[in-house]
Order: sequence, then structure tokens, then C-alpha cells
Amino acid sequence: MKIGKETSIIEIIEKMVKEGRSQKEILAELKALGIKEEQARKLLLLGEADTFSLLKKEIRKIVKEDIKEEEKLFRKLIVEIVQEEEKKVEESFSRKIEELKEVLETKMDETEKEEKKKSKMKELMKMLSKPEATHGIKYDFQSEKLLKGKKKTRLREVRL
Repeated sequence: MKIGKETSIIEIIEKMVKEGRSQKEILAELKALGIKEEQARKLLLLGEADTFSLLKKEIRKIVKEDIKEEEKLFRKLIVEIVQEEEKKVEESFSRKIEELKEVLETKMDETEKEEKKKSKMKELMKMLSKPEATHGIKYDFQSEKLLKGKKKTRLREVRL
């Protein structure tokens, strides 16, 4: 009988029993696999009683139950990890948004100040373009003719 690497001793015994092989053939095959004669007889008895298939079913049942329990734990762990990461991401976004708000507020304030300066400069330029207007400035000065003895004109008072 050809035996693959993945074939178990239990499967070999089950297959040979199903094929109807004699006890001598099965024992010889097991000995060829390196199993002692006494162990081979016990395994053969278990195989003939179909104990292996019952054991397999029980083992599968136990494994499925264990997997279900492990799955619950893994799901719970995954949910916790995801929630922690969501919090980290949310905090990071909040910090970044606050930083961005501060930068934008600073830029807006600077822009506002620049606009006010430009507006005032334009207003001053308009006022200066009309030299005949007093622009709300009252001059109180004496001219040279009135001050015969003085050489320069003096500005006594300027009111806004």
C-alpha cells in the first residue's frame, strides 16, 4: 500500500478495514510503518470497532467549540483595537483641524490688517490728490506779510 506523507495511521487502518483486509495484512503494514506489534494490535482493535471515526467526530466537535470561543475573544479584541485606533485618529484629526484653524485665523487677521492699511492709503491718496480741500484740517498761521520782522512762516496750530 502506498502511503502519502499526510496520511495518518488512523486513516490507513480505517481504509484497510473498509477494504476488508485481514488482520495479518493490517498488522504487517503497521509493522512496516515502524509501529510495535502490541501497539499495532491495539490500534487494529480500535479501528475494527470504528472507534477512530467516533474519536474524530468528538475531536472535531471539541475543536469547533474551541474555535467558536477563540473567535469570540478575537472579535472582542479586534473591536477594542479598532475603537482605540478610531480614538487616536479622531484626536489626531481634531489637533490638525485646530492647528489649521489657528493658521487660517492668523492669515485672515493679517489679510484684514493689510486691507485696512490699503484702504487708508487709498483714502489718503484721494485726499492728497485734492490740494484745494482742507480735509477737515484747520490751519492757523501767520503769513510773512503780517510778521514783518520775521523771515519764516510759523505754523502755530493745526487741528484735526
